[in-house]
Amino acid sequence: MPDNIPENIPEQIPEPIPDAASPSTEQVALQGQAVIPEPIAPAAVPTYEQEARSSSARSVFIAVAGWIVPGLGHLFQRRIGRAMAGFAAVGTMAVIGLWMRGNVFPMHSDDAFGLLGFIADAGSGIFYLLAHTIEKAGPDVSRAAGDYGTRLIATAGVLNMLFVLDALEISRGHKN
Repeated sequence: MPDNIPENIPEQIPEPIPDAASPSTEQVALQGQAVIPEPIAPAAVPTYEQEARSSSARSVFIAVAGWIVPGLGHLFQRRIGRAMAGFAAVGTMAVIGLWMRGNVFPMHSDDAFGLLGFIADAGSGIFYLLAHTIEKAGPDVSRAAGDYGTRLIATAGVLNMLFVLDALEISRGHKN
C-alpha cells in the first residue's frame, strides 16, 4: 500500500459490469469511479482577418445594393422603416423631377459642373438608369419647371447617397 493512504481505509475495487460493451455514466458513477467527460472538439473560430474580410465584403454589398435600389441596403439589414422611407423619398423626387422634364446629366461632360451633375444624378441609382424610359421627351430647361426638375433629380441622387452611407455605417456597427 502506498504511504499516503491510511491503513484503516479499505481500497475500493470496482466490480466488472456483465454483458455491457460500454458502461453508461450512471453505471460508472455507481461503481465509484470518477466520470470524465469526453473532450469536445473546439468550434472553428474565425480569425480577425477572416471576420474583417467577410464584414467588409458584406458592407460593400449593402452599399452597392442600396445605391442601385434606394433603401435596399437598409432592407437587407431588416430596417424596413428606413428602407421604405428611403425608397419613397428618393423615388418620389426622381420621378417628379423627370416628369417636370429636368435635365439628366450625361456621363461624359466637358466642364466640372457637368461632372458634378452626373455624380449627383447617378446617385439616384435605378432612377438614373431608367431616366430615358420614364421621360422620353427629354429635358426642357427653358421653363422654370424643367429647371426645378433638374434640381429634384440631383437632390434625389444626393439623398440616396446619404442613405447608402447610413446603411454602410449600420453594417459596420458604427450606428444603430
